[in-house]
Amino acid sequence: MATKPAEPLTDDGKLLFGAGFVFGVMVTLVLLGVVVAVAAANGGPLPTTVVATVAGGIVFAAIVGSGLFLLAFPENRTRIPVEDGDFGIGDEE
Repeated sequence: MATKPAEPLTDDGKLLFGAGFVFGVMVTLVLLGVVVAVAAANGGPLPTTVVATVAGGIVFAAIVGSGLFLLAFPENRTRIPVEDGDFGIGDEE
C-alpha cells in the first residue's frame, strides 16, 4: 500500500503550529508556577529569581504565542502596517 507524500506546510500552518507550540510551553510554565506556588504555600522558602523566571517565561510565551496566532490569519495581517522597503520588496538589483 503506497502512502501519499505529505504536503508542505503553508505559511498559515507554520504560524498556527508555532502558536500552538508556544501556548503549550506557556501551559507548562503555568503548571510549573502552580507547583512553585504550592511549594511556597507549604512553607518552603523560594528564591525570588525562581518566581521571577517562571512569571517572566509565562508573560513572554503569552506575547509570542498571541503574536503568532494573530499573524496566522490573513485578515489580521492586513491590520499591521508594513513598509515594503523594510523587507526588500520592490528593490531592483
